[in-house]
Amino acid sequence: MSKAFTKEDSGGEEVLPVRPRPASGEKRYITPEGYRALQEELLASQGPDTGAEGLTPLEAGVRRKERERRAQQLAAVLEEVRVVEPDAAQAGRVFFGAWVELEDEDGGRVRYRIVGPDEADVKAGRLSVESPLARALLGKEVGEAVQVERPRGAVEYTVTRVDYAAH
Repeated sequence: MSKAFTKEDSGGEEVLPVRPRPASGEKRYITPEGYRALQEELLASQGPDTGAEGLTPLEAGVRRKERERRAQQLAAVLEEVRVVEPDAAQAGRVFFGAWVELEDEDGGRVRYRIVGPDEADVKAGRLSVESPLARALLGKEVGEAVQVERPRGAVEYTVTRVDYAAH
């Protein structure tokens, strides 16, 4: 494991990344579904550890500490975030919580939901509102194009669909 993900004095145990606390007055938004998912994860992390069977006492102790640390992180996040419900007045334009279908210059299509950083997972189609692509998309309508700089160069996307229905 890379030293970047361990503490020197932790005996090599993995340290979970913690998102920096927002500056005073900074709001962190989350979708209703993201909030419920974090609540469920918190409840599961506080419940019985069904995966601890067969572990040595040392392994079980490390696992318990990890679960406790994750529960603390989740509780802190749930206190800080503000749930944003979809607004019918936003129909047709990209805002927080929107499902956005994009087409790239080669005709490839992708679909993302614009979500808060605490629920972002690009592989699952959830794009952080803080990402360059999401920031470029905010306020756009179907047919509008955005250009985004990526590590492999600039790419242009055209918005082909915007909706707020759960998928």
